[in-house]
Amino acid sequence: MGSKITEIDPRTAPESLLAELADYYVVIDDEEIPGDPPMPTAARIANWRKVTSHYPVIRWVLHDDEGIAGAAVVAYSAEQNLDNGYGRVHIHPAKRGRGHGRALSTAMFDHLEAAGRRRFDTMIKKSAPAEDLARRLELKPVYEEKRSRLLISDLDRALMREWIDRATERAADYGLVYLPSPIPEDMVEAFCALAYVMNTAPREDFEEDDEVLTPESWRETEATALEGGGQLHNLVALHRPSGDLVGYTQINTLELEPDLAWQWDTAVDPAHRNLGLGRWLKAAMIENVVEEFPRVGRVDTFNAGSNEPMLAINVEMGFRPIHIARAWQGSLATARERLGA
Repeated sequence: MGSKITEIDPRTAPESLLAELADYYVVIDDEEIPGDPPMPTAARIANWRKVTSHYPVIRWVLHDDEGIAGAAVVAYSAEQNLDNGYGRVHIHPAKRGRGHGRALSTAMFDHLEAAGRRRFDTMIKKSAPAEDLARRLELKPVYEEKRSRLLISDLDRALMREWIDRATERAADYGLVYLPSPIPEDMVEAFCALAYVMNTAPREDFEEDDEVLTPESWRETEATALEGGGQLHNLVALHRPSGDLVGYTQINTLELEPDLAWQWDTAVDPAHRNLGLGRWLKAAMIENVVEEFPRVGRVDTFNAGSNEPMLAINVEMGFRPIHIARAWQGSLATARERLGA
């Protein structure tokens, strides 16, 4: 039979094909983080199907006579940062050096070019051999990303209560408001405006425009998360004298992977920093998770390697790095020329 590449839309792909692909990614993930608990198949499929119209995701699967030998994915915003496109190729460790990577990259680059993208970025585990290939494609390392994990068994809850209590002294003009998803209609516009503060987070040398969260795109994000068995929890800091929302944090709990929760964004308006709001938000949110979701045993999060203030908070909480990757970015046309794809 040789090899065959199939393009799949994860929203509509057959369950059997996605299940086969999920089994394949257990091998890939173990190479990235050896010994980490594998994501349950049902949870992975549900996560793949959570594709919104404002952020398309397309996948390819390469089969040979023995099964899946490689896979690729692209993702990009349909509304913002229209020059940028993300892609990644994963070849089975036993099937490398056979041209599968070039074949999948050709499909990936064709799609991104058709979508009008001129910049390409990918994530590679720091110091992995694939970084040599990225250099040959004239991509540059532009951003370091740390995936860190908090084991609930290591959480110092007395410290969390101390952070919460201290906030009444340092941030007496503020209060916290819990916003369940879907966020109440009278709050969603203010929440989306607040989310713009994430553009102040470090990007290092990564080229992208500021992103704006609209009520329409947020509603779609909420809906797809719920469809995939997720539950979004949003905690915002309210500045009482002005009535403004000035900070927020988010955690996503997972029905199909109940032992894991994901810490999403945490950000505070620069005009309201250095009052302990970040610690207050994070401590109050993790206390809520511990009380309301006792099956959660680990919380994972991503941070820029240069985001020292947030990393410092996370380290104090007990988060420890489990994976470090770097984003590589450059010209899409140059990358495909150098690869011969």
